[in-house]
Amino acid sequence: MQVRPGSIIDGARVQAQVVGALILRELHTRFGRHHLGYLWVFIEPMILAGALATLHSVKDMAMPGGLDPAAFYIVGYTPYYLFRAIINRAPSGARANAPLFYHRQVTYHDVMLARNILDIFSVMLAVFIMIAGLASLNDKHWPQDPFKIAVGILYIGALCHGFSLLLLAGTKYGHDTVERLVHPFTYLMIPFTGAFIMAWWLPTSLREWYLLIPTVHMFELIREGQFGPAVPHHYDLVYMTSSVVIMNLLGLMALNAVRGQLTEQH
Repeated sequence: MQVRPGSIIDGARVQAQVVGALILRELHTRFGRHHLGYLWVFIEPMILAGALATLHSVKDMAMPGGLDPAAFYIVGYTPYYLFRAIINRAPSGARANAPLFYHRQVTYHDVMLARNILDIFSVMLAVFIMIAGLASLNDKHWPQDPFKIAVGILYIGALCHGFSLLLLAGTKYGHDTVERLVHPFTYLMIPFTGAFIMAWWLPTSLREWYLLIPTVHMFELIREGQFGPAVPHHYDLVYMTSSVVIMNLLGLMALNAVRGQLTEQH
């Protein structure tokens, strides 16, 4: 059967409209009832990252390479918040939106895509707001290449999106079981994501193993965007892209395989 280009474009347009509507719904559901309203989109990821950055600045910690502790923890913890947010919220994706699946146009993937896009861009904006605030106090804190910071955050979000689809598919075996495993997982992964440990700090033999973790490359790219060539950075764009593609393909296949069972559950 031949697929007409027009039908592909029409399908993409419908999906874009559905995802856009779901993003607006998620915004209202998650933040619309707070006193500060939609400002919570940016305040939520900024609170802990700002507190962590301030704590380490007050301690006047010396960092390898002379990196500023406040900037280091802003561009480390805030994207890590994105990692945690997408993964921790994944198991509730179907249950929280169960009524929507009565509409033929709305799919599980659309719901997860809307939720994750909202998280990605709220975290990205939070990073730039905090960095701009820091730089207003001292000009040396302006990022060397903001584009690299944005791209690194997008890569983290895209990788976690694929993983979130796997987790949602896993709720076929029990939502509570998956949720109980996910929360400790995100804490146990802190030393291994690359959020707070730079690859060049490690011995060469250990660094080779460390760089097998895709998120390490993504955090290295973000830090290069902030600090430039002041210290060595290690990342491979081909490896990062391949990891994102493979994770999303696995997620889509897993979700498609259990779609019928998830519909029956919810």
